Amino acid sequence: QDEETQHSLECIQANQIFPRKQLIREDENLQVPFIELHGESTEYVGRAEDAIIALSNYRLHIKFKESVVNVPLQLIESVECRDIFQLHLTCKDCKVIRCQFSTFEQCQDWLKRLNNAIRPPSKIEDLFSFAYHAWCMEVYASEKEQHGDLCRPGEHVTSRFKNEVERMGFDMNNAWRISNINEKYKLCGSYPQEIIVPAWITDKELESVASFRSWKRIPAVVYRHQSNGAVISRCGQPEVSWWGWRNADDEHLVQSVAKACASDSRSNSNKLMNGNCSRDFSNGGDLSDVEFDSSISNASGAESLAIQPQKLLILDARSYAAAVANRAKGGGCECPEYYPNCEVVFMGMANIHSIRKSFQSLRLLCTQMPDPGNWLSALESTKWLQHLSVLLKSALLVVHAVDRDQRPVLVHCSDGWDRTPQIVALAKLLLDPYYRTTEGFQVLVETEWLDFGHKFADRCGHGENSDDLNERCPVFLQWLDCVHQLQRQFPCSFEFNEAFLVKLVQHTYSCLFGTFLCNNAKERGEKHTQERTCSVWSLLRAANKAFRNLLYSSQSESVLYPVCHVRNLMLWSAVYLPCSSPSTPADDTCAPYPVPGSSPEDQPLGRLPKTRSFDNLTTACDSSVPTTNRRSSDPSLNEKWQEHRRSLELSSLGNPGDDPFDGDSLSKQGRAPVGAELSVAAGVAEGQMENILQEATKDDVGLEEHLRGSVETVGKGDEIALDKEKRTENLHGYVSDV
Repeated sequence: QDEETQHSLECIQANQIFPRKQLIREDENLQVPFIELHGESTEYVGRAEDAIIALSNYRLHIKFKESVVNVPLQLIESVECRDIFQLHLTCKDCKVIRCQFSTFEQCQDWLKRLNNAIRPPSKIEDLFSFAYHAWCMEVYASEKEQHGDLCRPGEHVTSRFKNEVERMGFDMNNAWRISNINEKYKLCGSYPQEIIVPAWITDKELESVASFRSWKRIPAVVYRHQSNGAVISRCGQPEVSWWGWRNADDEHLVQSVAKACASDSRSNSNKLMNGNCSRDFSNGGDLSDVEFDSSISNASGAESLAIQPQKLLILDARSYAAAVANRAKGGGCECPEYYPNCEVVFMGMANIHSIRKSFQSLRLLCTQMPDPGNWLSALESTKWLQHLSVLLKSALLVVHAVDRDQRPVLVHCSDGWDRTPQIVALAKLLLDPYYRTTEGFQVLVETEWLDFGHKFADRCGHGENSDDLNERCPVFLQWLDCVHQLQRQFPCSFEFNEAFLVKLVQHTYSCLFGTFLCNNAKERGEKHTQERTCSVWSLLRAANKAFRNLLYSSQSESVLYPVCHVRNLMLWSAVYLPCSSPSTPADDTCAPYPVPGSSPEDQPLGRLPKTRSFDNLTTACDSSVPTTNRRSSDPSLNEKWQEHRRSLELSSLGNPGDDPFDGDSLSKQGRAPVGAELSVAAGVAEGQMENILQEATKDDVGLEEHLRGSVETVGKGDEIALDKEKRTENLHGYVSDV
């Protein structure tokens, strides 16, 4: 019956499953102002003031005489009418779009259309990624086998679990085993089907542990240090509650993780007794920078060569107060008395509600008129960089425990699908150079974020009937921001560049690809998203030179130790700060993979789209003109980066990820007119931001010389009294990309 059903589905054409909608023109002379993607159908075309506005089942397209705005519908968070004639669109990645209309009635009509278009889907098939894939399969019917390969992730992704177990060198004979207790997701719907546990832990014990852990998310090993055998595990919080419940099997499993590390045959020779390495970070989120540096710089003092289990570090991402408060809801934290040879650390990371509030404050700041005198204090008040700092500190503690102290680590927060993947994925990125390659980064995202059930549908707001705004939060975006911070500090350690990350931000929300649909792997399997949608890795593939960091060296540091202080972190201007004149795509027809019959490696690079635009929504795309027009802030050209990073003078440099692509898919028609009513986050003009930078650095001649290649100075303004250290270390990072 299944074969017959599958066969009958193959007989239905894409235009029957996803039919094109009838185009409604407000003016008969209007034409669709862009080339549609496969499966895309434009529903409305009309006129705004000095602009043509079009709405399809995938995007909102607004074309000025000299500029264009393209934004996927699922990237739009809200639409409202302001000043009677103006539409105000807020995007999920911090951008704001404004569009002026001639009449109130016209403005209201477009308000209703957009609100209907951006509403969460009633069924997942309403998302554009399904129509796009179906039409592509039909268009490329003669090349179906090749098309299927190109729109799928590579073998390194599909066989990631087996490959990772072999690559990290787990001793599967004595120390570890692969449990299939979650086969067909019968134990935990948000966990992968295969998990690594200590060899002597039985499935019956795992069932008992599942009953004690939040959402049955049991401790599972996800990383092994290839030199010393220390592992990283992750789980949900224990359900202690006010009654102080215990679970003997859970306590045994946690201790067994440390014992399995000690018995790992490949790392026994490197094992050292832990000694006095216990450290108290119960107020980790409130640690001063001096206290943090002092704490992680103390040596473990281990001298004995005896083979004994190291003291396991349980890193709780929450504050102690939050962990205790969770006991009222049936949660809680591990009691050290019941978990011998374990140390519990609380990092004080904020929950999703605080992160959402911080991001909204950041978005408001980035879309207002800049105030040079209050810019830094206003940025500080958003607490966005402070949240990044605490996340980096948490990951660095894991790195120190695993790499230096050779200690196993268990990471959890409340449910284990927000702060936990942030810490674990960031720690793995710091520990292992493989994850800093393009293929390795894809495996990292698939494993820690997708396999272990980060709720992308709820957090991004594109799930079925995901109307609950309290569930939305830019958790994955926050993690990508931390990756960007690492790229700035270690420009030679990543195979991919900033454009890779910016495109990943856009397509996390765009729903052009099916990679980030649903809340977990079980739902994606039930909806058959892998077979019915394209993978984002088909665009962000290793062979795509558009996203390759030319400074990358495979011989760079094996383990990264970043500076986590707030003063060394930079605002991600390529994502958060608007540009004063949106770029104009000349061609939106490019597919996220090469034309059938051609090799992915042979695709012309040409000039490529700017990362701070919504242009070229599918790809970073094709042309034959080489990328010669690069600025000194390009990470692939700035040779002084390594020297400055060594001296930790990072914050006085230009933005390493400043968009190096100036391309064929972007029209050079010039800047938007002064009277243009549409801009991406209008109000932050390029000249104004450059004036802020110039005023704040005019006294520092040396820095001004360094900036001359990357910032085009615009006149001289009045001097403002800013602390010199903050000027050189902070402000440039916030505005150097303009």
